[in-house]
Amino acid sequence: MSATTNSAKVLIIDDDKDLRYSLRRALAGQGHNVLEADSGESGVALAKREQPDVILLDNRMSGISGIETLQMLRGAQPQAMVILMTAFGTTQTAIEAMKFGAYDYVMKPFDQAKLIALVDRALGARRDLSSASKAGRSLVNPADYKEGLVGSSEPMQEVLKSIGQVAASDATVLITGESGTGKELVARCIAQHSLRAKGPFIAVNCAAIPENLIESELFGHEKGAFTGATNQKPGKFELCDGGTIFLDEIGDMSLPTQTKVLRAIQDGEIQRVGGTTTLKVSVRLVAATNKDLEAMVAARQFREDLFYRLNVFRIRLPALRDRKDDIPLLVDYMLQRQAAARKGKPKRLSNEALEKLVAHDWPGNVRELENVIQRANVIAKGETILAKDLPQEVTSPRRSAPKTTTTVTPATTGAIQPEVSVVVAAPSSQTLYDAIYKQNRVDDGRNILNTIEIELIKRAMEETRGNQLRSSIILGINRSTLKKRLMEMQEAGIKFFT
Repeated sequence: MSATTNSAKVLIIDDDKDLRYSLRRALAGQGHNVLEADSGESGVALAKREQPDVILLDNRMSGISGIETLQMLRGAQPQAMVILMTAFGTTQTAIEAMKFGAYDYVMKPFDQAKLIALVDRALGARRDLSSASKAGRSLVNPADYKEGLVGSSEPMQEVLKSIGQVAASDATVLITGESGTGKELVARCIAQHSLRAKGPFIAVNCAAIPENLIESELFGHEKGAFTGATNQKPGKFELCDGGTIFLDEIGDMSLPTQTKVLRAIQDGEIQRVGGTTTLKVSVRLVAATNKDLEAMVAARQFREDLFYRLNVFRIRLPALRDRKDDIPLLVDYMLQRQAAARKGKPKRLSNEALEKLVAHDWPGNVRELENVIQRANVIAKGETILAKDLPQEVTSPRRSAPKTTTTVTPATTGAIQPEVSVVVAAPSSQTLYDAIYKQNRVDDGRNILNTIEIELIKRAMEETRGNQLRSSIILGINRSTLKKRLMEMQEAGIKFFT
């Protein structure tokens, strides 16, 4: 590091004279202007006067402790990066150091070269704070995005245009796109701008309702229709009369239920489970899926007539990786919304942190980004979120692996059925040969497909070291479906990563 380009003001607060001397020589050799204090009290006074960029602070000193000094420094010089030095790495020290805003802490005795490298990283974070402070102005006004659809990129503008085209009609809408892209937000936006805006909006996640209950949830039931039906209950279609019903993950709906949904759309009629009376309902249907319904129709897993009824007007939502220009707007919107929820001031994002977010692939799309920002909001010290406040899976380069989109034709029987449009690290043809033929597990087409699916699930679980959420994202299925598959594999005695 040269004094002309990266020199900084570093304050050492430690009552060990020899350690201060050693650190002063090392830091001065890097071109830094080094200041010294032998107690917490004198260190705080010096920090107020000199405004250092980085402070190296001992924890155990005569007088006030390092933790107490750290709390005072937060008021005296909130922008300084404080590195706590301690010979006693207790759990309490580690927690309190982070709680009261230390940039990091190191154990004594420490490798001096590693400490110098840590000071360099702290200076980089300090520069990020300065650039974020200068940026200042918010990019979005949350009031302008009441529907939560944030973005100025071309793909998002096309989505907004499509909403505007279809909202005022009563046409059925099919929203497609990966998980986490905001399909329910689009459905709500359509409802809010439709002629049914004053009517109810009801969202139903078809994948989250057990198969034996979904018909009752959608169409209601009569008293005594089944065990536990102690009262008459109206279904979602009945409750949504005059409004908009949103059927999310409609690709997970069983064929018998699909038949009854088709009738409700075609004739505007429903019948409660256990009932004999036909009820008229006026409901606008918006459906969504992350699956390839055309492939499911070809595989006879989805009714062709229902598909055409749903596919009157299609809106395709882009993945976040296809509209990365929107990430700064999305982050600013999320930071402001989260601040409003906790009645605080929105935090800012450093330049380096933003660069890391833009470089990430976002397999979980906007939902994953929101979770990352929420986590960073909790972890970040002060008013600025730094790159180090982001999770490792975002800041570390992703391992590249050969990818393939495998569209399989599911069989209609068997305990484990393949999903469609599964994107995973591709097993080699030799690996699949070994998995299927050499193990003599094939006697018909159904077993071939089941074995391929098992191999894909095993590889996804190995890749994520047993993380079911990340595995479901890789496989392109929801987490509940994956859990069901894993339970079936366990019951069949199939070993996989746990």
